[in-house]
Amino acid sequence: VFNQVHLFIQMCQEMGFLLVALGLSGAMGQVFIFVTISKFGALTCSIIGLARKVTTLVASIYFYGHELNGTQFTGLVVAVGAMVMNFWGKKGKKGGGGHGGGHGGGGEHGAPTEEETEAMLGTKGSDLGTEHTETSPDNGEEADIELGPVKSRTKTIT
Repeated sequence: VFNQVHLFIQMCQEMGFLLVALGLSGAMGQVFIFVTISKFGALTCSIIGLARKVTTLVASIYFYGHELNGTQFTGLVVAVGAMVMNFWGKKGKKGGGGHGGGHGGGGEHGAPTEEETEAMLGTKGSDLGTEHTETSPDNGEEADIELGPVKSRTKTIT
């Protein structure tokens, strides 16, 4: 084993640039994934990933002359059809938000207004930062439930 150490070192010198390039391209890919999720949401990011994989698959089939059996062809048609239907569905919506539109971007079309948030939570006119107490009719116990930044007191379900 020790007589082959010099071969390993020589290989690392020859391939060092390629290894660094591979590492940097992987890091850039992760940055693009993070930016896509933060700007467009996880669903759009997964659709982009699926499109990339399907494109690679179709290119491989075309360039290398692979043949598909019936099950493989059906799976490819379902994957491409789902992507096309998803893009057509988003095209018809105003604002192009879709699922997860506006995550992290603070844009004009993603985050609900304070009034909309109160209406969704059923807390119109109440202060979300205060503690609310409700006692259980069966035994009078109170339980704390942590809801992210909002802490409320509700009855225990047993």
